[in-house]
Amino acid sequence: MLNESGFSDAGSKYAITQLKETKIKMDLTEYKAAIEIHQQQMEAHLNSLERFQDHFDTKVKQAKIYPNWAVVVFIASVILGIGSLVLLLMYYV
Repeated sequence: MLNESGFSDAGSKYAITQLKETKIKMDLTEYKAAIEIHQQQMEAHLNSLERFQDHFDTKVKQAKIYPNWAVVVFIASVILGIGSLVLLLMYYV
């Protein structure tokens, strides 16, 4: 029995299936190059991030980090210095 397009039901199902498969193959080949380019860009970006992390880790290891007591003494001396200046200004003004 023929349908409206002139094909039998089995023939139209086969034609539709064949068109879907062909479309999928065409879509994949069109995007394959774009996916490969994107993959290369992502690899380059990851390499860049790894280099940055290595550089940052090296800088942190080279940095001189002061002990807590040194920071507290520095802050206390700054506060006492500002306080003494204020007292001097109040005494002479």
